Amino acid sequence: MKLAMLATGAATAAALACAAAPALADQPGTNFIGLGVGYVPVYEGSREYRALPVPLINYHSGNFFISPRAGLPAAGLQTTLAPDWKAGVFVGMGLGRDSSDADRTKGLDDIDFHGTYGAFVEWAPGPFSLGAAYRQAARSGYGGTLELRATYAAWQDGANRVNVGASTQWASHDAMQTWYGVTSSQAASSRAGLSTYSPSSGFKSAALFTSWSYRINPSWSTITTLGVNTLLGDARDSPLTERRANLFGSVGVVYAF
Repeated sequence: MKLAMLATGAATAAALACAAAPALADQPGTNFIGLGVGYVPVYEGSREYRALPVPLINYHSGNFFISPRAGLPAAGLQTTLAPDWKAGVFVGMGLGRDSSDADRTKGLDDIDFHGTYGAFVEWAPGPFSLGAAYRQAARSGYGGTLELRATYAAWQDGANRVNVGASTQWASHDAMQTWYGVTSSQAASSRAGLSTYSPSSGFKSAALFTSWSYRINPSWSTITTLGVNTLLGDARDSPLTERRANLFGSVGVVYAF
C-alpha cells in the first residue's frame, strides 16, 4: 500500500489515533500497540470517503515517548514541569495528498508525505486533559499548525471506559495554501474547473469525538472512535471544500504491556 493512501486529512486521522491513549489510561500499563481501521474523508472537506489502517501506539520510557502526532506515530522527549503538567518536543511524519485521490483535486499538485517537528504542553488533572501542540512541516512551503485539544473521562464501569473530546486547529498561511489554496496554474489545470483561491492563516477546523474502550483481559482491549470535524474560516470557503463537516470513525485492537 502506498504511503499516499494514508493521506486522508490530518485532523481526522490524528483524532482517530490520539483518542486511544486517554481511552486506555486505566489499563495496568500505559504502553500499548495495535492497529485499527478508520473510515474518513479523503481530505477534510471532501465528499469522498475511504477506509485506511490506523496505527495505535503509545510508549513511554523515562523521558522518551512514541505517540500519535498528525495521525502517525512520532518520537520525542518530554519532561514534567509541575504536578499534572508536562511538555515536550517531537519529530514525526506528516500526511500528504495525491491529486488523483479525489475527483475535486485532479489536476492539482500533489502534497508529499513529509517530515514534521514540533512541541507540546499538556495539563492533565484527574479525568481532564488539556493540551496544545505546534507542528511544523519540515518541507519548505508546507507551513505549520497549532492544535488545541481537550478530553474528559466521562464514564467508567468495569471493563468499559468512555471518553469525550474536542479539538481545534489553527493553520499558518503556508499550511492553508497547501491544503486549501488554488494557484493560477492549478486553476488552469484543474479538471473540476476550480477558481483561483488564496486563503489566509487562521483557525481551519474544529472536531468533537468520543471513544469507547472495552478491556477483554488485562492485556487486550478494543477501542472504537466516532467524531465529526467541521471546517472553519478560509478553509470552509475554499473551492476545494465540498462538505463543510465530515464524520469519521474507527475500530481497533490494542495490546497493553
